[in-house]
Amino acid sequence: EIKASVQKAGYQLIDIDDRTNSDEQENRHAKELKVQKIKLIISTIFTIPLVFIAMAEMVGIRLPIMLSPMSNPETFAMVQLLLVIPILIAGVNFYTKGFPAMWRRSPNMDSLIAMGTSFAVGYSIWNTYLILNGAGHLAMNLYYETGGVIITLIMVGKYLEAISKGRASGAIKQLMNLQPNTATLIESGEEKIISIDEVEVGDVLVAKAGEKIAVDGVLSQGTTSIDESMLTGESMPAKKVEDDKVFGGTVNTTGLIYIAAEKIGADTVLAHIAKLVEDAQGSRAPVQRLADKVSGVFVQIVIS
Repeated sequence: EIKASVQKAGYQLIDIDDRTNSDEQENRHAKELKVQKIKLIISTIFTIPLVFIAMAEMVGIRLPIMLSPMSNPETFAMVQLLLVIPILIAGVNFYTKGFPAMWRRSPNMDSLIAMGTSFAVGYSIWNTYLILNGAGHLAMNLYYETGGVIITLIMVGKYLEAISKGRASGAIKQLMNLQPNTATLIESGEEKIISIDEVEVGDVLVAKAGEKIAVDGVLSQGTTSIDESMLTGESMPAKKVEDDKVFGGTVNTTGLIYIAAEKIGADTVLAHIAKLVEDAQGSRAPVQRLADKVSGVFVQIVIS
């Protein structure tokens, strides 16, 4: 029932077994960004001549006779229609997301874009039909460029947003790469190299000079200086003695030390920082939530 409700709200529920690792997610994001870039380029290529043809006469630029709205209104209208079609195809996501949101009675900004451009283009198609049937005086009542420009400008914003999200994802990956993949465990008086995922709370780990500390814990034996610049920004190593706290990802600069693991995995300070960055990346800005609320009312007013 929960899954059905989530899907009805317009979202896709991803099963835990289907989640991909960070590398696969990065590759998927790169492919999506490439597709967005191609769509934006296509949209821009067709929008520029569309705007020029539609607006030239209004700003005093004479078009060739074959494109003149006065001499050849049929050609003037049909060329604009042909130019706007690739733009609509490139921006098809606005319609596949915007209209279903309206059917669910929760219109959003995509609904606003879909409605605005659909009415502009639809009205222009009707006028084009009339022009082809002899109503040449309607040549200046075409608004194809309105739909084209709106879609292209919004696609620019979406593309820039995708780039910023990709950079945030890269920052998360770099943060997690600060943590070592292995740890040296003291077991029965002997050193044993294990995966970082195998470390348990209470395990005693050893960190030699120059090595990264695997997890958050307490210094149980030894004294050293630890480079904590990746957490604090302080370039000078911090002196540590027994019972002082140490953090995963920081670097042991001098002596051999023993650490009692206290926090592992998602509980470490480094993991918490990565989680905060990830949450900030996925959260909606207050102004965006406000815009969606306004659009939810505004779309209904426009339809009325």
